[in-house]
Amino acid sequence: MKIKKLLIILILILLVWGFVRFVLGGDEDTWIRDAQGFLIKHGNPD
Repeated sequence: MKIKKLLIILILILLVWGFVRFVLGGDEDTWIRDAQGFLIKHGNPD
């Protein structure tokens, strides 16, 4: 029974981490516009 609870907790932690990283973290491969209006590469955009 302890192993089952531990596995459920581990899965929940991974799901929360994935949600925070990919949903709330935003897109890592984009172009960002600076204060002067120039585009700066962020990540590896297409």
